[in-house]
Amino acid sequence: MVKKKKSIIIFFIFFLVGSIHGLISMSLNIFLTWIFIGLWLIFTIKIYENIKRHREFNSPHNTAFFVTIPLFIGFIYSIWGSYTGLLGENLIESSNFYFSLWSLIFGLPFVLYGAYSLYRCFKKYNVIYFGTKSVKAKTVGYFLSFSIILSISLYWIIFYTIIEVYNSLLIPFYFSLDLNLLLLFISTIVILIIFGFLNAQRQLPPLTRDYIAQRTRRINSLTTPTYQSQQVRTTNRSTTSPSTRTMRRTTRTATQSTRTTPTSHSHKTRTTKTTQSKRTKTSLKIQNLNNYRPKASYLTVEDFKCIFCFNLPKYPEDKGRGIILCPNCKYPAHADEFKDWSKTSNLCSRCSAPIPSNFRRNPRIISVKDYSIIYKQFLKKNNTRS
Repeated sequence: MVKKKKSIIIFFIFFLVGSIHGLISMSLNIFLTWIFIGLWLIFTIKIYENIKRHREFNSPHNTAFFVTIPLFIGFIYSIWGSYTGLLGENLIESSNFYFSLWSLIFGLPFVLYGAYSLYRCFKKYNVIYFGTKSVKAKTVGYFLSFSIILSISLYWIIFYTIIEVYNSLLIPFYFSLDLNLLLLFISTIVILIIFGFLNAQRQLPPLTRDYIAQRTRRINSLTTPTYQSQQVRTTNRSTTSPSTRTMRRTTRTATQSTRTTPTSHSHKTRTTKTTQSKRTKTSLKIQNLNNYRPKASYLTVEDFKCIFCFNLPKYPEDKGRGIILCPNCKYPAHADEFKDWSKTSNLCSRCSAPIPSNFRRNPRIISVKDYSIIYKQFLKKNNTRS
C-alpha cells in the first residue's frame, strides 16, 4: 500500500509539472515528456526494489518482470528521444545518426539491461515465470527477439520512408538513425544467432520414475521404526560372542520343553498382539497426520493439488512420480516439477518462503499412494465435522 502511494505521488508531481510547462510552451511533446520522466522514475524504483528483494533471498531473476519490462522501456524511451523537447539535442555532429542526453539517461541503461536479460533467456535460465505459470526460457527468448527485430524494422520503415508523418499531431524533431535502437537491433540479432540458433540449451538432468521410486523407498526405510529395530538387532547379533549365543540356544530349548500351554491359548495371544500392533500403527498414523496438513483454516480438495500443475495426485495414474511438501506451508508438489522449480528459484511457489538449500538438495519424497491416503483422511475429517 505504501509503494502504491509513493508511485501515485511521483506520477502526480510530474503530471503537474508537465501540465504547467506544456501550457507555458504550448507544446504537447513537452507535456508528454514530463509524463514519461515520471513513469521512468517509477519503473526504475520498482526494478531496484525487486532486484534487492531477489538478492535478499538469493533468488534468480527469471520472471517476466525482469525480462520484458527493461526491453519495453528501452525501446519506447529510445523512440521518444526523437520527439522530446527536453534533452533532445543531437550530440553527434553527423546528421546520419542521432544520440542525445535523453537517449543516454533514459534509453541506454534499459537497452543494455534488456539485452542482458535476453542473453540470460538463452544461456542461463531454464524457465521464465509469468505469475504462477512457467514457460521455457528459450521460447520466451525467441519470441522477444523476433518481436524486437520486427518492431524496430517497422518503426524504421514507417518513420523514415513515409513523408505523410509530418502532418500528424506529434511531429518528430529528428529523423536520423537512433543509435540506441541500432544497438538494440544489432545486439538482439547477435544474441539470437549465437546463443539461440547455434548454441544448444542446457538440458535438465533426467528425473525418471525409477529414480523417484528408489528415492522414496530409501527415505521411507530411513524414517520407519522397523528399520531402526532391525538395525539394533543386527548390531546386537554382531556384538554377541559365540558362547553367549550357545547359552541362549540352551535356555530357549529349556523353556520350550517346560511349556505346557495349549495351542489355542497361544493362537489367542497372537491375535491379540496383532490387533494391538494394528491399533498402535493406526494411532501413530493419526498422530503424524498433522505433519502433512497444509496451512489453511479450512481444507478443501484444492489444498491438496500440486502447486505447479494444479492436478490432484492420483494413484495409480501418478505412480512413481512422488510428492514433496513445502517445509513451510506444507502444500504438495510433484517431485519432478519441484526439481525443475528449485533449479531456478529458492522460494516456494505457493507461500514465497525461502526453501533451505539442504531440503532442495535432499528433499523428502512421499509416494503418491501414501499421500492419496493422507489427503483422503483429511477430507473425510472435514466432512464428518461439517
